[in-house]
Amino acid sequence: MKSPNTGHTLRQLEGNAADIVSRGEGLKTLAATMETTATHLKNIGNSAIHKSKGTDKLAEMANETHGDLSDAAVRYRGTGKSLAAYGEALDTAQTWLRSNIDDVESAENAYQAALEAKADADWAESLAATRASAADPDDDAASRAATRAEDAADDAATALTTARIHRDEMWKAFDDVFDAWSDAYDDAVDGIENAIESADNNDGFWEFVDDLLDVIAIVLVVLSIIALIIGAPLTGLLGIILLVLAAASLLLTLLKFAYGRASLSDVAWSAVGLLPFGVGKVLSRGVPALGSVVQGGRGAVTAAIRAGLPRVSLLRPTTWATPVRSLFAPVRSWLALPKPGMLTNPLAAIRLGGAETAQVSTFLNTVRNSPWASNPGVQQFVSSTAASLPGGIRQGANVISWGGFSLIDGLGLADAQPEIPGLRDLRVS
Repeated sequence: MKSPNTGHTLRQLEGNAADIVSRGEGLKTLAATMETTATHLKNIGNSAIHKSKGTDKLAEMANETHGDLSDAAVRYRGTGKSLAAYGEALDTAQTWLRSNIDDVESAENAYQAALEAKADADWAESLAATRASAADPDDDAASRAATRAEDAADDAATALTTARIHRDEMWKAFDDVFDAWSDAYDDAVDGIENAIESADNNDGFWEFVDDLLDVIAIVLVVLSIIALIIGAPLTGLLGIILLVLAAASLLLTLLKFAYGRASLSDVAWSAVGLLPFGVGKVLSRGVPALGSVVQGGRGAVTAAIRAGLPRVSLLRPTTWATPVRSLFAPVRSWLALPKPGMLTNPLAAIRLGGAETAQVSTFLNTVRNSPWASNPGVQQFVSSTAASLPGGIRQGANVISWGGFSLIDGLGLADAQPEIPGLRDLRVS
């Protein structure tokens, strides 16, 4: 049900007015405490007595802090006043609505019923008048019926006027209450914005940067896990995405450092996120791509198949099909050596340095288990390729590297990365 005058929906307003007022009063009290504390800190910073006692560091910190506290006091006081005023306006509106919302609805329903009654009475009056005019002039019954219908129409018109007046009064009262609440809401929004502008300490942009860094950290962890499970052909794409995200995290942290909102320790931990890419390249050096391994393995098996075919002899009919069998050797090797699936064992991927390397290892096992594994050419292919895979030392380094970087990422998500001694106090002022 909506107001016919303004279109406002008839409803109870949301929010706990008492809590809002209490929150506003609490902010005003906090602002007063901050202002008093800022004054004391300013006195400490300007006191020659404290400086003479060797507390220069305390005085420096006090001078740096009292201004921030004063600005915060301005912001909290203005915000508290706006919230308290809005809470009171909300309480007034809610109290009126609790007492009158049913009456407004009843007044509207009564008005709608009076409209219908008036329409019915007018129709009955018109019908009675028509019958009276068509009846015998001496027919008193038709004349009396027309008179009664006319009186009923007059009563319906009077009732409609009364219902309209009452309905308009109730809707006007509702509109006044709603408009007062709406104005108070707008005033509260403007007041809070003015408080932030007056304090000039809005950290909205930096809060966005912090939130973005948190999101990047979560995405990095998730994609790192996915990169251990999904191999070629998506390995390169995932690597590029991970590198871009890690670089973006470092750049954002450097931006915070440039504005004095991060320490050099934070920058160092962010830079650590780029190390896995360099370490991974070193530890995976020499490992061929999965595509070339598959192609080489199938080529070796194809050669082994052809080498095992008998020579063509016109005197031996069983050898006449050798050219055809030789022609289909690549098909046999392709069927016997399927390309490894995209999903890999994450533990194997960690140990071998990546999902694609794990796929290479899986393919070599397939070659070893093929009927042509004893062929010298196939054995040479297997041994040379296996030699390019990470050995025991490199596998151990992979496990330690992945575990260490995962621990660092986890501490970063939990905001528990320790400060690096010597770097934690280095900031841009």
